[in-house]
Amino acid sequence: MGTRLASLATTPPQTATDQIFDTLYQAVISLELPPGTKLSEAEMAARLDVSRQPVRDAFYRLSKIGLLAVRPQRATLVTKISEAAVLNAAFVRIALEVECLRRAFETNGASLIAHLRENIAAQQNALDSTDPAGFHALDEEFHRLVCEHAGHEHVWGLIQDHKAHLDRVRYLTLSQEHRARVRGEHYEILSALEAGDLPLAEKNLRAHLTGIKPHLEILRRKHAAYFEERV
Repeated sequence: MGTRLASLATTPPQTATDQIFDTLYQAVISLELPPGTKLSEAEMAARLDVSRQPVRDAFYRLSKIGLLAVRPQRATLVTKISEAAVLNAAFVRIALEVECLRRAFETNGASLIAHLRENIAAQQNALDSTDPAGFHALDEEFHRLVCEHAGHEHVWGLIQDHKAHLDRVRYLTLSQEHRARVRGEHYEILSALEAGDLPLAEKNLRAHLTGIKPHLEILRRKHAAYFEERV
């Protein structure tokens, strides 16, 4: 397994599981660890220079959000992408984020708009420098800011718990053209907020969050081995 997972030798014991979880989560959703990859607690503990217990705990947490299949007496596997889970995640995001956008605009609109402007400017810089990972992080931040300014930052944690499969699909679509389109959709949401048109901003956010659906069939054809078989 030729990954770039770094040593966690200096990680405080009480935070080791969180550190390992975050490291493996990023490796899986970025497809550094693609679907079907076999993982071993012992090998991962040695690679990260930690004991096996926090690795076991991180594996369990990743299995609960559908990224790992932990099989007794057999190798743990990175799961294939579930199309149903992708669509479910989109549904959850729409329900939660649209409500957060409304609350943020009504209670903290000026600050929301200012922070989204900064974020979109940084997105443009990431586009200009062809930095896919940096753009992805800013894309995440855009949506987290909406939840934060609504006074419900915990909602972003709920969304993250549901969108693991969706994040992998998003990485498959991180072409320069797609990133530019995402940035444009973010800008349309911001422009509606700046104009004081909350219904249009909500409409634009809904369209943005459902935009992955048309790409699923194309991605399945291009990366069939990454997806679960349809029943």
